[in-house]
Amino acid sequence: MGDKCIKMSEKRQKTTKPAILFGEKNVIRVGYIDDYIFACEIKGEDHIIYQKPRRPKYHLVIIIIEGSLNMMINGERLHFSRHTYINLPTWADIHEIRYGEGFHAMVTATDKNLVEDIFRNRNPFPLDFKFQIDHGLGGEIINQKDLDTLCNDISNLIVSLSDKKHNFAKEINYAYFYILLTDMADMIWKKYSRREPSHHTEMKRADSILKDFAELLTNNIKKETSVGFYAEKLCISKQYLALIVKEKMRVTISTVLASMRIEVAARMLRNPDLSIQQIAEIMSFSDQSSFGKFFKKHTGISPLKYRQTLAKTLLTLRTEAIMNKDALKLQ
Repeated sequence: MGDKCIKMSEKRQKTTKPAILFGEKNVIRVGYIDDYIFACEIKGEDHIIYQKPRRPKYHLVIIIIEGSLNMMINGERLHFSRHTYINLPTWADIHEIRYGEGFHAMVTATDKNLVEDIFRNRNPFPLDFKFQIDHGLGGEIINQKDLDTLCNDISNLIVSLSDKKHNFAKEINYAYFYILLTDMADMIWKKYSRREPSHHTEMKRADSILKDFAELLTNNIKKETSVGFYAEKLCISKQYLALIVKEKMRVTISTVLASMRIEVAARMLRNPDLSIQQIAEIMSFSDQSSFGKFFKKHTGISPLKYRQTLAKTLLTLRTEAIMNKDALKLQ
């Protein structure tokens, strides 16, 4: 998958920590930027049992080309076969990993803040795709072209991340990761969108309900927060909807509802024309104080602090851009 790679045997860096999740000895290619993006290719077998559950510091995407991967996540044993993708959010507690001799996979591990920046600030994807990334654990790659595309995206990341002399390394690797997410979104869209149904496989009822639930959330989360509302729209019981979400997403339905509300609120906080009071009203909170408590409970900071932090970040980015521009003029 390209000659411009760094062999683990030739160069062992301290920043291979995300790869330790899979056993460093089987990582044959790697590229990284500290605390930002990590990408690697894995071949071989290993069996790792953690004394204490390992919660990934980074958001992982794993593309299994050959072989299979068995994991115990949040106390549940899961099996992932060849031609599947695994989306491993940072809420997953990993107890055990096992993969066999013929295992071959491409992996990227990304700082969660980078993922959030893409969804909230850079021409955001539809919320139902954000829903899949935040709560889904993956699925089947039914098209060989999609498999090749995703593997090529990560391979490009490995090569790009290995170029330590690029003056705009973060920017170009941000772009490569954005491309990977875009191709994943396209694959999921082709598989599940009603406007262009898949001709390769029939969606199971639970998958169909989950997709409809995600669409309902996108359209109604600002006003409707009760499980009963969504269950009634889907013509199923509240218990059955909660069960499907728990089985498919590995989190409770209340967690999903809260995270989607936070996502919508965070997007609106990026709009300086909306006051926090107006956002609270749009989100159907009784008052600004209730909204503030809810936001801080789930993010760790108040809406005002989030907005101030965002303003400082954008100011820093603008300042750096001006300095880079001035530096280029002097050359």
